[in-house]
Amino acid sequence: MRIIPWVDPYTNEPLEETDTHLISKNSKYPIIDGIPKFVQSDSNDDQYKIQKCFSYQWAKSDFGQPEKFSDEAIKQDVLETMDLTEEDLALFDDKIVLDVGVGSGASSRLWSPRAKEFHGVDIGDGIYRAKNTLKNSTCNPILSHADLHHLPYKDESFDVIVSNGVLHHTPNTKLALKSVYPKLHKGGIIIFYIYKIKAPLREFSDDYIRKCISHLSPDDAFEQMKPITKLAQSLSKQNIKITLPEDIPLLGFKKGEYDLQRFIYQNIFKLFWKDSMGFYESNMENYDWYYPEYSWRHSKDEIKQWFDEFNLRPKIIKENYSGFTCHAYRE
Repeated sequence: MRIIPWVDPYTNEPLEETDTHLISKNSKYPIIDGIPKFVQSDSNDDQYKIQKCFSYQWAKSDFGQPEKFSDEAIKQDVLETMDLTEEDLALFDDKIVLDVGVGSGASSRLWSPRAKEFHGVDIGDGIYRAKNTLKNSTCNPILSHADLHHLPYKDESFDVIVSNGVLHHTPNTKLALKSVYPKLHKGGIIIFYIYKIKAPLREFSDDYIRKCISHLSPDDAFEQMKPITKLAQSLSKQNIKITLPEDIPLLGFKKGEYDLQRFIYQNIFKLFWKDSMGFYESNMENYDWYYPEYSWRHSKDEIKQWFDEFNLRPKIIKENYSGFTCHAYRE
């Protein structure tokens, strides 16, 4: 029997479940392939743009699918991004867990088997692929097609909330966090990753490219990424090393020796390549960065201000080459 019940995400009323729908006094939500659909698509709505972008990505990408990527391959990537160790995964043991922005379920492969009850939500159609990704999970994941601003749960329902690279892809990252954290029990922990502000040239170039392609169809945007990915692949194979003899403060460059491809990636424009992912998935990674209309970047001071305002006690705000991993307790 499910521990956390559904509620109407717009009225907070209880929902009665039938074989085909969740029903409240004034609303009726379809259940499609076992997954309730709360998303209300409207082409004039900001969230619709997000839905379109990531529905395409998770329908096309095989990243995280158990048939293509082993548990170990996923674990290494996710633990690094979320600043977790193998021992830290005990945080999820026998807990009621919510994954906000589950995508196709790649990250959730780490925590869903450990949870007492696992819930995953996503605004995009990738949620239906997540069902396949997590089909062998021991805790029978409970998934919903929902907008993080309108989550189908009562406040203070979860022991752990996790969100890997999602909050910054909404119209306002702070408001996204404000919508999510109330679902956490007092004393519970929220773990999330968001982008950081990059070097000045990288900020300019990324915004310029995003402006050029964000109005395109997903297919056309994906095609526009291919020359960038080919350049990244070529530079990576050449293994060119450069040395900056001193800092260049105006440009945010730090002295030292760099691989040229990584230097451009970190300082000029996103130029992603990873051998283990191959061309298609590397190109999808570049699409993931440039195509979403919303890809906000933030500072550590901003995050600290949010935590103070929302009464969240930080455990970790750790900076890496592309963003911040944050762990905080609700007080």
